[in-house]
Amino acid sequence: KALVFEFPYAVETIDRLLTDLVGRPYALLRPSVLVGPPGSGKSRLAARLAHYLGLGLWRVDGTRDSGASIGGLDRRWASAEPCHPLMAMARYGVANPMMLVDEIEKAATRSDYGRLWDALLAMLEVETARTYPDPAFQAEVDLSQISWLATANRLEPLPGPLLDRLRAVAMPAPEAHHLEALVAPVLAGIAANRGIDA
Repeated sequence: KALVFEFPYAVETIDRLLTDLVGRPYALLRPSVLVGPPGSGKSRLAARLAHYLGLGLWRVDGTRDSGASIGGLDRRWASAEPCHPLMAMARYGVANPMMLVDEIEKAATRSDYGRLWDALLAMLEVETARTYPDPAFQAEVDLSQISWLATANRLEPLPGPLLDRLRAVAMPAPEAHHLEALVAPVLAGIAANRGIDA
């Protein structure tokens, strides 16, 4: 109800995402990519979903986070760091944080330092995620309870193996007749940010 209040134009999208929670004792979404036009609220929906589910949200910017650093960097180098999902677990204190890869279709295609798309493959597959070899700790870690969401304006640039692992969920843009319904949540958000009564 809270999500529909904020996104009255995206009821079907919300329903598709929340169906994954049926019968689960904890929050876990299938790896999915929200596909829709710019400004449709894809990233905001992911953030609000994580908020209402009580999950920490770790955001990766597909346009800037070049290379495979999301998968961790080897401890033999001065720049060593654990994989991003493991850092999200540590930051939020849960085994099932939500990872958001924003604008995944705009990730760099150069492979000098590995590609973001390739690094995601092992983390999105349940079997390989369960025994993910973190390069910084040089130990297997369990990433199988991570909820992965990505956003994209279109799917065409994404490679086939990645698309095989991501469920595409359409995110519509709000239309003129949604304006009246959108005013209340926008005003509530402004009031909350300013600490005043709506």
